[in-house]
Amino acid sequence: MEDQTNLEQMLSTARMILMVLEQQAAGYTNLTIPAHLKVQLDEKRQEVTSLEARLSQLQGKRSENLPDNLPRYNDVFVGRKQEIARCMEALSPEERGWGVTVDGIGGMGKTALALEVAHLARKQALFDAYLFVSAKTTWLSAEGVREETLALSSLDSFCREFAKGLGQTDIVKMTDATERRRALLDALRGRRTLLIWDNLETLNAEERDMIAEFVRKLPIPNKAIITSRRRTGESALTIRLDRLLEAEALELMREKGRSHPRLAQELNATKPEILTALYEASGGNPLALDWTLGQVAHKGYSISVALERLRNAAKSNDLYGFLFADAAETLFENDRTVLSALVVFLTPARTAALANATDLVITEIQVSLERLVTLSLVNDLDGERFGLHPLTRTYIRAAVGGTDTVGTAPLSGIRFDPAAQRKVLRYWVDFAQKYGGYGKDAYQTYDKLEAEWQNLEGVATTLQEMAGILGTLKDQQAAQMLIDLEIALNNFLLFRGYWDERVRLGEWRYQAGKALGQWNDAGWGANNVAIIYRNRGETDRAASWAAQMAEAMERGGSRRDKTIAIRFQGNIAEQRRDSAEAKRLYQEALVIYRELGDEECEAIALNDLGRVARSLGDFDRAESYYKQALAISEKLGNRGSQANFCGSLGLLALNRDRPTEARPWYERELALAQEIGQQTLIADAQSGLARFLEEEGRYAEALPLALTALEIRERSRDQGLDWTRQLVERLRRKAGME
Repeated sequence: MEDQTNLEQMLSTARMILMVLEQQAAGYTNLTIPAHLKVQLDEKRQEVTSLEARLSQLQGKRSENLPDNLPRYNDVFVGRKQEIARCMEALSPEERGWGVTVDGIGGMGKTALALEVAHLARKQALFDAYLFVSAKTTWLSAEGVREETLALSSLDSFCREFAKGLGQTDIVKMTDATERRRALLDALRGRRTLLIWDNLETLNAEERDMIAEFVRKLPIPNKAIITSRRRTGESALTIRLDRLLEAEALELMREKGRSHPRLAQELNATKPEILTALYEASGGNPLALDWTLGQVAHKGYSISVALERLRNAAKSNDLYGFLFADAAETLFENDRTVLSALVVFLTPARTAALANATDLVITEIQVSLERLVTLSLVNDLDGERFGLHPLTRTYIRAAVGGTDTVGTAPLSGIRFDPAAQRKVLRYWVDFAQKYGGYGKDAYQTYDKLEAEWQNLEGVATTLQEMAGILGTLKDQQAAQMLIDLEIALNNFLLFRGYWDERVRLGEWRYQAGKALGQWNDAGWGANNVAIIYRNRGETDRAASWAAQMAEAMERGGSRRDKTIAIRFQGNIAEQRRDSAEAKRLYQEALVIYRELGDEECEAIALNDLGRVARSLGDFDRAESYYKQALAISEKLGNRGSQANFCGSLGLLALNRDRPTEARPWYERELALAQEIGQQTLIADAQSGLARFLEEEGRYAEALPLALTALEIRERSRDQGLDWTRQLVERLRRKAGME
């Protein structure tokens, strides 16, 4: 920002030079003034006029000679401080580029940002003219989409409006468009004008290219700001406008509430998590937030109801049609395939992953991504990754054919091929099957699943909605893919501590199995749910699911499957402290497993019997059972079972008051558990070692181990949680930390 004194000095110098030039010109007649002198005179007069206009702005004077048609921006503007700073830097005379392009999906506040920057530039007297012209054809209100009848549609119409704003009536009257462009550029020489070209995405490609060429020829130090949903322009700063920060979005909500008492009342009565959900669903898009809040202020909806409408593209056709329909109509088949794939990717995707998921070749993916980025439908992120804005995702999901969440009606006649989406869902199911499963070495690839868990979880939700398994079965193929996905993931979920997610997927597998008449799948889904409730000590819920498991296994399970149900009834009896019944059921299961030659399940039953014997104080028998189980697991090479049985032997040693014997068992359990990444066994081993160290009086060493175990058990809500909390409190007290 140039201060007033500096501008006054510049103006004084310019006037002196102009006076000298005018004295030189006085020696000629109008017809004989040399051309170069005439050009110098015109440019210096323009410079003087420009400096006078800028100085009057700093002095607080409203000059009638200052061209300024900036719209009065009465709406709320929040945030965007970094973007404003970048724009102001690009508009400074030191920057040689022609200005700024602000792009992004509809509703992000591109025009609002351009006007905010322009008003700030005027406050700082950066220019001698501020001209705004828009090609906007529609605008959105709470009542729907309105047509703009005065929108411009060509470079020539923009040039005519800019010339009119500058008072250049001769240029306005020209009939040749090319001459008009040249004349406008000449009129800008010696000036310092800010030209704002708004909503250029409504123009055709030829006109946009011509505007890009025009702004590249702007005489320095004139500048331009272009706003568009399509990326355009060179030699300029490009700002891809993204979501508001959550704090900024909440500030926007509060500011809107100041103008609408009913909205303010609703905002005050709404839980913070609902407002956060509104922010997430809108993707921080100011227009989407404004539209949703308008439903509350003008139509009497609650915020929760308005939020559900925002999440349902089919019920919010005005909003989503305004944001996306025009761009969607220009897409090619490959573009739609890529968008359908990106809907399934909940984390940014690389081109190689998209190629694998869609069967398109890399070059086809790259061409489509370039076009989609230009249209602001896809965001290009660091590391050559690509993602969708939440509103774009909701729109595409509806256009693909819909789900229970977003409805089924296509928008503006646009439909995407659901086969492309289904192919990507299959890709992720295959991915889970490749890197998941139950094998003794399956844990070695669980990191692959961990890295993609957000995508896999999203796939599970999409398949559940497509299948309709919680109501009437709608899609058998989706239901089967959901079963396949659960089979591939459930051991990973148990290992890595995703217990809530394991319950949800197990319930869905149970429902899908029932719907398809696949009772074995239904039984195993119920079993996987029951295990979590058992591990959490929620015995009644575990018993309920165990009963559903037994019923399903009876209808469609093998002998081994039915024996799993028998053993689980033993788990329920054990938690209810009916040791005799638990022992009977475990022994029955053990006999069958031995008849079947199933050594893995035999070892589990032996461990079960050891646990009952330990609870009854029969420590020698418990040790025998545990060591038999351990020997089998060592023979099979199953590290997870080995870790589990070592933990059983460690606890037995503590029960016998033999802490020195417990230590090597727990150390072995910890090493194995850390190798395979099974969180519950890590917690068990660390809490066991903490107990050993407590017995040794080494409280400060024991506490970090106990705290780590507590963190794991708090996340999983394991039945050992209360015991671990007591251990931590006791160690803190003994270590003198309280």
